[in-house]
Amino acid sequence: MKRIFAFILFFILILSGCSGKSDNIIFSAVIESVSENSITVTTNDAVGFDKATVGYDKNMKIDFVLEAGRKVTITILPQIRESYPVQVTAVRIEPDEETAMTAEYRKISAEEAKERIDEGNVIILDVRTQAEYDEGHIRDAVLIPDSEIKDKAETVLPDKNATILVYCRTGRRSALAANELVRMGYTGVYDFGGIVDWPYEIVQ
Repeated sequence: MKRIFAFILFFILILSGCSGKSDNIIFSAVIESVSENSITVTTNDAVGFDKATVGYDKNMKIDFVLEAGRKVTITILPQIRESYPVQVTAVRIEPDEETAMTAEYRKISAEEAKERIDEGNVIILDVRTQAEYDEGHIRDAVLIPDSEIKDKAETVLPDKNATILVYCRTGRRSALAANELVRMGYTGVYDFGGIVDWPYEIVQ
């Protein structure tokens, strides 16, 4: 009888210990990239890390499109796996509807850029020189050399809310040009690096 009572008491203690879990963590962030069952984000709140890989179960309900540049509110389990970026597990991801679209620098991969191009309604911006452009460029790309962004962007690209995909040869000038466009108030700027890493068609 004593053994039965001890077993019951032990079982109750286990259950009570399990119920004393830490609270989940909620923070706002901007999506940098999206993969099959995770997103990489930069955080806007003081949560102890500036960047995270956020994993989630494939069956978790998400009622909106996860895409680079989108602002979201994320609820995660309290366990944070140390790495860089830190690894966390989401129990909820929601769109940040209260935050208006603002100008900010975003980096995406060539693959993500190609998906956006195939979907349409984007501007492809080549910021190399005229000679480099003539040697080969992405189809339908608009040319504004990076040194001329300040002077020509607002004339060539009058819609500051348009989706603009920026590239150069290796990625250095595209980053500089993309950041300059952001400073000028363009809200949909995406830097996808250099044409040397572009595995798709180019034209002359």
